[in-house]
Amino acid sequence: MRILHIHPSMQGGGIESVICSIASEMARQGHDVTVCSIYQPKADDIFWYRLPEAVHRDTLGKGSTGFSLREVFSVYNYIRRGHFDVVQLHGFFYYFFFAVLMLPRQKFFYTFHSDARRENFKWDVRFFPLKKLAFRLGLVRAITISPASQQSFRELYGCQSVLCENGIPQPSVDEAPNPVDEACINSATRVFLHPGRITEAKNQLVLVRVFRRLIEQGNDVALVIAGKEEDDAILQQLRPYFSDRIRYVGLRTDVPSLMAKADGMCLPSVWEGLPITLLECLAVGCIPICSPVGGIVNVVADGRNGLLSASSSEDDYYQTMLRFLALSDVEIAQMRQQGKESFQPYHISTELSRSIWLPILRWKERERRTKAYENQKCSDCSVQAL
Repeated sequence: MRILHIHPSMQGGGIESVICSIASEMARQGHDVTVCSIYQPKADDIFWYRLPEAVHRDTLGKGSTGFSLREVFSVYNYIRRGHFDVVQLHGFFYYFFFAVLMLPRQKFFYTFHSDARRENFKWDVRFFPLKKLAFRLGLVRAITISPASQQSFRELYGCQSVLCENGIPQPSVDEAPNPVDEACINSATRVFLHPGRITEAKNQLVLVRVFRRLIEQGNDVALVIAGKEEDDAILQQLRPYFSDRIRYVGLRTDVPSLMAKADGMCLPSVWEGLPITLLECLAVGCIPICSPVGGIVNVVADGRNGLLSASSSEDDYYQTMLRFLALSDVEIAQMRQQGKESFQPYHISTELSRSIWLPILRWKERERRTKAYENQKCSDCSVQAL
């Protein structure tokens, strides 16, 4: 089966990680998979270069940001000429509307990687009526990546989606020294990692305030923030908090290796889908300390494989960090082990066996049988005419 994943770029991020993982796994299973980047790939597009040779890579070569009518027709022509069985969208950007409307026989799927309401901003708000119509008419089939995401889609669009929870391969871990090692002030220092782009959703300002309170109260802790600078205004607000115990190390390509050495992974997000970083955290035995948003609540069982705060507020997250610091070594060891066990259902091979790809394969089989039946009818009619 010919499958196309098309996205603006393959820079570092959860969505791009999902595309890379699923495309790689589908190619391994023998499908003809293409990943197309609308923008010209850059040197720091991490997941573009992580795609295996079995996955075809293509780009439309868009060079500058902003609206471009040219890309609308470029996307349409690329999909039309590609004769793909399935086109997988990972964001309903304006580029895709013309192709969806003009190619009604094409099978389009769109994955919601977050709360459905949060995926409508700027241009999306203007196109919302068309977007809603496309889902309701079945021109585009919706995929949601957690029960919380699925519920938000149903409430916003008034129709059903297919639930396909995120999955990843077992992350590889490098034992070489990294920023988590460097953040250890002494052998007793507990080092925590926050992996995430600098954005409003990740709630980093609350996180650094919590850690400043903990440090001022004499707790031997340190925080490493690893993620791309996406919102400079937020980064400037964070800078006064940076010190030898609160460090920002920018975009990293070795996040699982950082997690493997950290005492815990901090994610006090305001909203989420089902974070890939959370699955990586569990896979390497790191303990997640999260806010109860999005699909996080479907994965983390408070006190068993991680800790959940009561909300995303500073006080609630602070209290949750105190709970973590009060855990005994035995409790921490048990939580790490239970985290590894709870990751198993989210391994990419398991995820694919119950994901949207199974309905796609079934659809393809139904189409094949329908064509075979029609051909047989035509053959029977010809025989009768003779």
